[in-house]
Amino acid sequence: MNKLKKMWVENRILFVLFIIVIICCFIILGVCISYFFGSSKSSYGDRLDGISEVKITDEVKNNFLDTIKQDELIKDVSFRTQGKIVYVSLEFVDTVTLVEAESKALAALMTFDEKYLNFYDFHFTLKNKGTESNDGFLIMGAKNVNGTGLIWNNNTEVVKDSE
Repeated sequence: MNKLKKMWVENRILFVLFIIVIICCFIILGVCISYFFGSSKSSYGDRLDGISEVKITDEVKNNFLDTIKQDELIKDVSFRTQGKIVYVSLEFVDTVTLVEAESKALAALMTFDEKYLNFYDFHFTLKNKGTESNDGFLIMGAKNVNGTGLIWNNNTEVVKDSE
């Protein structure tokens, strides 16, 4: 007992520091476990709350595809949803200009109900291979929940000056 008492008296500062280090390691371990292995089962966390009330069903999808396929200027259309984002890809016939394609995409966006426009983000990809008289295009546009219309990326080709 005297040996333990003597060791305690000589090394009590080291024992207290060692206990503090052990407690800090447990706290760090607990925080890391709760951060990386949290209680959420979804990879999206709580970002998809309310999606069950505004879910895009197969009926809405098929109705959209049928409406778009009726247009003779559109060659092919694809539609997919991922989380709260709707991806629409439109391929046009070779004679369509970029302005016509953008207006068709805006018209396609307006076929959705207001509840979908206020909940989902929409991303459009417009494709046209072009002909000898018409340059083709590949342009992307997006509308987020708070936006009013489609915003298009800059599709102008960068030309370097040769000086």
